[in-house]
Amino acid sequence: MMLEEIVRSYSLAKEIIKGTVLKLLRCHRAEDVREVLVGVGLQVVRVYIERDTAYMFLTRSMEKSRQLLCILQVVDSHETCSKCSLRSLEQFQVELFEKHICGGSKISIFQYSLVLFWRNNNEDELWRSRSLFVIGGYLLVCFEDFMQFSALSIDASSSTYFSLDSCCSITDVSEMVIEARESQCITLAVERGTPEFCPSTTITNKKQQVGLDKEKTAPGGSVKWKLKWFSEESLYKFVALFKAVHAGATMSPLLVRCIS
Repeated sequence: MMLEEIVRSYSLAKEIIKGTVLKLLRCHRAEDVREVLVGVGLQVVRVYIERDTAYMFLTRSMEKSRQLLCILQVVDSHETCSKCSLRSLEQFQVELFEKHICGGSKISIFQYSLVLFWRNNNEDELWRSRSLFVIGGYLLVCFEDFMQFSALSIDASSSTYFSLDSCCSITDVSEMVIEARESQCITLAVERGTPEFCPSTTITNKKQQVGLDKEKTAPGGSVKWKLKWFSEESLYKFVALFKAVHAGATMSPLLVRCIS
């Protein structure tokens, strides 16, 4: 669910989720906002209201987060800050990702997006909310504990904020099916996947490593991953980045199909 609470009024809900009927739970004035925390890529926003009331917004979209900040009068169209405090926790998130997922290695994140994730070798076959990272030649699908988000700047070492769900090399994806428009979904045919990620693993020795930890494959020989996006811009950025990395890392063809 994108909104845990409605912060300002019913009109705010209509701005964030158009066409969805929501019940008004609480109402606040924009001037009562005293602090706003944002995460990597403006995918998540936490708003603190006077009298110790706080709300978490998983917008999963930079554009929706910007709209939210404007509605709350935290920033205007010229990116001018209001009197309330606006802080980014991006540095803490990146440090925890490097610590919990990359074994402390410093890495470059090419793309980070909050998506819904489905995999055909999951027993329950449910869509799960996950954080997707594109780093180097790999896709990492992680669980991110947003219940700890507000405390990252205070104590970022007590527990695991990120945990790895699935990982694969971009070169091990043989097919990409793009369902743009309303569904905003991408399906990947993953020939090999692994529940572990070794940052030191290179393209040349990757096959020996993956051979030890590879996921169970479907009867057809590959695992199907589905990624549902909440931003068309992020979806197409992912497609362009994925195709570029794949083309630069392997001579094997990548079949790309678009369906409406």
